[in-house]
Amino acid sequence: MKKSHRALQALTPWVPRVLRSWVRSRVPLGEYDLARQKELNPFVGVAESSVPGSRYRLGIIEDVSYYHKHYIAACREMGISFVVLDLLADDWVARFRESGCDAFLVWPSSSSLAWKEVFDTRLRILEKDLGQWIFPTWQECWLTEQKPRLRDWLDAHGIVHPRTWVSYRRSEALELAETLALPVVCKTATGASGNGVWIVRERGALRRLVREAFGRGQCPVGHDPRDRQRDFVYLQEYLPNVYEWRMVRIGDSYFGYRKEKGPTGVHSASHRWSWLDPGEKLLDLLKQVTDAGGFASMNVDVFLTEEGRMLVNECQTTFGCTTPAEQMKIDGVEGRYLHEGGAWRFEPGEFCQNHMCNLRIEHLVSRLDSRKR
Repeated sequence: MKKSHRALQALTPWVPRVLRSWVRSRVPLGEYDLARQKELNPFVGVAESSVPGSRYRLGIIEDVSYYHKHYIAACREMGISFVVLDLLADDWVARFRESGCDAFLVWPSSSSLAWKEVFDTRLRILEKDLGQWIFPTWQECWLTEQKPRLRDWLDAHGIVHPRTWVSYRRSEALELAETLALPVVCKTATGASGNGVWIVRERGALRRLVREAFGRGQCPVGHDPRDRQRDFVYLQEYLPNVYEWRMVRIGDSYFGYRKEKGPTGVHSASHRWSWLDPGEKLLDLLKQVTDAGGFASMNVDVFLTEEGRMLVNECQTTFGCTTPAEQMKIDGVEGRYLHEGGAWRFEPGEFCQNHMCNLRIEHLVSRLDSRKR
């Protein structure tokens, strides 16, 4: 880490939170943030591992924010050979062709619009034009952290979600600002953990957000202030009295838990949850959504209304497991659900090591094995 970054790191605890937020909204600190994440990565400098007896060699695509470290940890635990590859490199096509890998693991980068765009483009080329196996697939990554894109995909597949308006015309957006019932939720296209989400309760505030979206652009909280999203608005109906469930599918394993609201009144990044049995209806919806896209690594966040309606709010192919190590408990027992013979069966056990990357690799290896038969 640079001396300037170390000085900033030492100073940060002494700066009031409000002032820190103000500075971040005006000063680009992306390089500092990545330096801190790199320092926390236990596998810095680990580029390759050849394991005697490993049936496969997997390519681990380097994530700008170093979340690919979970794949490295999983491969080491499972005794699988791997090599870390840079998708952002100018000669990336040659590197991937010459890597000798059987398949590639990806944790898609989306911390900036530019990185989101390049990952979407190059992953598609890698899968569709170079004919390589990627897990999660290109389409799963393409839908992740792109809310307007996901809204259209849900509509195309007839999957029920909160009423949403996405407008790319300023005049249409201004008309919505005058006619939509308040409060309404405004979101940026990217932005995880509740960043880039505003609950708008006043007409004047909604007008200002629309003008900003078609002017200087909007920026999720904590993001580089230069990385602004503009020329569209994403508005969603406000549902005040709903429960939100995080439903997860990795391969043939299914999980779920209830997310609780935080002090701000939203579920995202609240770090509060309840270990409750999701029940068959939520599990059925999870299977329906993931089957529709052929997805084998996806979380589906679902709003459950007071009337019992289930509405898909978001889908992400990778996600932070901020819960304490595991993803689900039923009556205090860790485990997963399996769908067998048209029925759901709970299987006790630990299945969520390394942010569920062990399970992802297990599924990918099973697919590679089936290809050989």
